[in-house]
Amino acid sequence: MSVLVQQVLANAVLAPVENYVVNRAVGGIIANRIAAAEGVAANDALWLAKAANDPVYKATMAGVSSQMTVVNVAATVAGGALAIAGAPVWLTILAGLGITAAGAYFVSSDAAQKVTISQSGSSVVIQTQSTPAKPSYSAPAVPSAPQPSVGQIALSAGLIVYRGICANGGDCLSYPAAPANYWKSAPFLQGSGDYIIIAYTLAEVTRFMSAYTSQLSQQGVWDWADGSKVVKTFNSAYFLPRSGGGQDLYGSYTVIRTPPPLKDSSGVSQQQPLVTTYENVSLMTTWAVGQNAPIPQTFTNLTDAYPAIVDAQKAIPVPDAQLAKLADEAWRRAAQAPNYKGLPYPATNPLTSADVATWKAANPNAMPTLGDLLRPAANPANDPNGVPISPSVQPGSNPGTNPGANPGTNPGTSGRPDLGPDPNVPDPTLEDTPDAPTILKPLTSLFPELRTFQTPGHAAQCPKPAFDVFGKSIVMDAQCTIAEQHRAELAAVMLVVWLLVGLFILLSA
Repeated sequence: MSVLVQQVLANAVLAPVENYVVNRAVGGIIANRIAAAEGVAANDALWLAKAANDPVYKATMAGVSSQMTVVNVAATVAGGALAIAGAPVWLTILAGLGITAAGAYFVSSDAAQKVTISQSGSSVVIQTQSTPAKPSYSAPAVPSAPQPSVGQIALSAGLIVYRGICANGGDCLSYPAAPANYWKSAPFLQGSGDYIIIAYTLAEVTRFMSAYTSQLSQQGVWDWADGSKVVKTFNSAYFLPRSGGGQDLYGSYTVIRTPPPLKDSSGVSQQQPLVTTYENVSLMTTWAVGQNAPIPQTFTNLTDAYPAIVDAQKAIPVPDAQLAKLADEAWRRAAQAPNYKGLPYPATNPLTSADVATWKAANPNAMPTLGDLLRPAANPANDPNGVPISPSVQPGSNPGTNPGANPGTNPGTSGRPDLGPDPNVPDPTLEDTPDAPTILKPLTSLFPELRTFQTPGHAAQCPKPAFDVFGKSIVMDAQCTIAEQHRAELAAVMLVVWLLVGLFILLSA
């Protein structure tokens, strides 16, 4: 769609300052995945407060910060249409990461405040469109008819209809009179004599023209020049620039013609094939463009566009899907770095809109907006290149995850670390070194009830089996004699065996 080009003096624009809203959102979304990997519930405030000392958490945030810094540095060097007064912004990083939404860097879904940021050749095109709020209007009760009137068609399409001249009476008398200032507040106005029809968006114009054109086609429209039956379908309403300046309202039609049959050489009628054509017709003869019409404006760069983007448009939230792509791409690039030591990037389970929704549930007022995308990702005054990523980073703070920053350095001094005021903490003291008995006391004091244990006395005899063979009784007692002769040696060997068994049991416990 070609739209009006508005020129704004670039030197009148001041670059916005960073607020780290996008930085915190990206950090918070990724932090929930780190928490899940460690078995912690999402948005756990207690875990998040302790996460600064978690090595995986720190390495992940530092890796993402490093990669966003690389993209921001490249954007600083490249500059161009996506910078504001020479300063790269988060939208610049989106473009550097190749993130688009429906073919554009940003596409708003707000019905009243629309902004589309896309690229055309080497230029960035910013289209802004504001839709005025509709006045209060009570639709009249109009009796239905086999052939609806123009007013009834407009009413069914959701437009506002006032009473016109009503020279011939009819249902137009059922509509309210137009207010005194209807012309000033009417974005698009059609006067058919009996009715005054007001539309507030191009979509409403399209709805009415589609319904009205459809009715005319059903009645049968004939091109008397060649006898063709013509069926028109209205596609859309749009603006085209006028050669002398300004814009004109146009409509796009699909036209299907059914030519009359032709007789061949034998006199038999042959039906001709349908002919489909497309027409772009000016609607200025039927519609007037009011003073508050939502006419888009196009700018070739952000510096010129920034003053024309109103506060209501800057407040449009970033779509969940686009924020998910930003966090996912940042994490993916960080994990590809050779020195990355953070949580591995889940290639089979990337970040999605569901992750954004989970984070947003606990941070309903922290969702980034278009205005946040139009702010720098880093503080150019303190560190023109480093992009801190953390759920808790604030302007003027240093979360310790920015590889380009120098923690503890006070800007404007000689560069020596500023450790703050003396806390008057006394020197540490050491306890007395314990001796060996003290160290072993926990072991030697185990099982005190076993200290008084005594093996109960008992009497034992060497077994001497006896059996009868060939009428004689034979007693086997040679082993007892041998054992008795070597009693001392056997006792010593068994003592060693039982000591080893006890040692193995103790060490395996």
